[in-house]
Amino acid sequence: MKAIKSVLPIITILFFLTSCGVQRVAVGNYESTDCKTKQHTEGKDISLFWEMVPVRTTEKKINITDYEKVVKRDFFDTVIFYGTAGIFSFKTVKINVRDCEAE
Repeated sequence: MKAIKSVLPIITILFFLTSCGVQRVAVGNYESTDCKTKQHTEGKDISLFWEMVPVRTTEKKINITDYEKVVKRDFFDTVIFYGTAGIFSFKTVKINVRDCEAE
């Protein structure tokens, strides 16, 4: 019982830390323009078997050449990932574009 009490906080901390990671990827000439950022699309990427087999990707649904892809795993996504031992994987994806017409 004492071993469980010492391992449980470590597992909880790791669980919350893995749900906070954010990855930003600039595609095309997204970085070279100095316009305001506008969110274009938000969706969920779904993968199977420890993210080896993509089932649905948000990036394929857009038809833009210059954008920023922001990928993170929310709390719900982390619960699903660890609850299924990695067989199902969800990630929240936001596609940002530069809005030069608003200035």
